[in-house]
Amino acid sequence: MRDLRNFALPVVALLAGLVLAPGATGAETSVVALFPTGQPVTVNVGFNAEVPLADLNDAKLAATQRAGREYIYRLAQNECALLLATIAMTCQMTSLNVSTDIRQQNYYAIAPLLYIYSNADFTITLKDEDAAGGGE
Repeated sequence: MRDLRNFALPVVALLAGLVLAPGATGAETSVVALFPTGQPVTVNVGFNAEVPLADLNDAKLAATQRAGREYIYRLAQNECALLLATIAMTCQMTSLNVSTDIRQQNYYAIAPLLYIYSNADFTITLKDEDAAGGGE
């Protein structure tokens, strides 16, 4: 499970940084300032990971896929808490899609990898800019 955290957390941090980064002009622009407060907004979050597979036997593969999905479910479960702590007054997960894919990178040197892809949609009501930390 440690492998999933090593790959997934930087991806989540990168995606959050891209969404919450200052505008291209260099001026600070909060996400809250871009949408009307009190109105429902859909937030889509991607959680992705890859795990090297040492063995492709059915039992170990099934266990690795299950552990990967469980990890993604925990990330998705905690996302509303993050949204509520930053930009949202209310939060509800409305969908979650999780899929896995096994890829054999190179038959001689690199172990096969299990890729775990997911997208979660959340409907939130935005805090006003001051409550979200965007005011002076």
